[in-house]
Amino acid sequence: MLNGPTGCKFYHGALAENQMQRVDLIDPIYYSEEFYFGQPRVPATFLDDYDYVFGATAKLEKILPVVAEKGHGLIGVINSPGAALIGDDLTRFIKGADLPIPCIAIENTGFSEPLAWGFERAVMEVLSKISIEGLPRQKRTVNLMGISIVHLHWQGNVAELTALLRVCGITVNTTLCAGCTLSELENIAAAELNVIIHPEYADELVPFMERRFNMESFVSKEGSPVGFDATKSWISGVCERLDVDPKPALELIRSARQTSHDALNRFNALTGLPKGATFAVNADASQALPLVTWLYEYLGMVPVSVRVDAGTPDLIDAIKSFLGKINCKNAWQADPVCRTNGDFGNHERHEDYEPPDVVFANGAAIARLKLSGHPFTGIEISLPTSNYQHVIPKTYMGPQGGLYLIEQIINGLAGF
Repeated sequence: MLNGPTGCKFYHGALAENQMQRVDLIDPIYYSEEFYFGQPRVPATFLDDYDYVFGATAKLEKILPVVAEKGHGLIGVINSPGAALIGDDLTRFIKGADLPIPCIAIENTGFSEPLAWGFERAVMEVLSKISIEGLPRQKRTVNLMGISIVHLHWQGNVAELTALLRVCGITVNTTLCAGCTLSELENIAAAELNVIIHPEYADELVPFMERRFNMESFVSKEGSPVGFDATKSWISGVCERLDVDPKPALELIRSARQTSHDALNRFNALTGLPKGATFAVNADASQALPLVTWLYEYLGMVPVSVRVDAGTPDLIDAIKSFLGKINCKNAWQADPVCRTNGDFGNHERHEDYEPPDVVFANGAAIARLKLSGHPFTGIEISLPTSNYQHVIPKTYMGPQGGLYLIEQIINGLAGF
């Protein structure tokens, strides 16, 4: 629940519900009571000018029992940036409510920080409140960490990686704070190893898990398992840490490569593509590194713009090093619509501007590029997305994710 104005809740409530639906009906009357305003997620105290002057005591005392009656197993009370300035003691209100379920308070949400910053702190608060220490470790079990419901196709990505681990005899204990249950979080210390998907979302969780639960973590130096080579490195590293044979998973990757080889051969014979096509990437470093490497080395495509939103220093350095090695260092943080590199300032555009042939980015960045009026293929790999409605689960990770990206690339380039 959010301690803040009504307007601050609607985007977050819609995002959470779209990514992980809580109700299976669309009814304007449903959840229309006080604090919810028609959304099943993120009830809010609807602070107004009076509350900012005199405090939100009355609304905080009233909202907590209402939310608790919905049958939740855990409540998080979060301050909006403005509410954080009032000085209301959220922990005191939680204690005063004397609720029968655990509650956590997040006084400073860091809305001006990268999303990963707030995600990690929220996860650590949750685990500090409800997890059980000292559980017996289950052999060949892992926790997937560093992925959240704000990652595009998170459900499909988790399903693909879980299947890849399963064929090697490895069981996923829980996916930390991405579609998991409260009981799974309470049982998190039973896993043998934490396996990281997006290091930006786990660089502080890794030492936290070591301190609190004495748990080791595996982080691939190649970033997320995007593309065949990075997926092979990821699953091989996990299997090595657990002393498990990776051959079943490697066979799935080999089979996917063969499928992609056949499709690419047919497409290349007709068009000469995708070799030589240009591309731009706008993503977190853990996505950008394996994607740029795979597109260049496997498909022969050329990077002209690689913009990173967030990332660990090691992954960022690896991207810069790779771009330098292939003589494309000018692509680093280059704006694909402007003459110069850097931020989105008032840069001069090329009069004969042509965008990259393929752009991997969020829906908003792709829509921005479409304003140029020039043809290109946009492939969404992060939020926010366009209005396209996904019915069949998608993944851009693992062997099936590689095939999905190749399918989008060759079909997009076919229109050129």
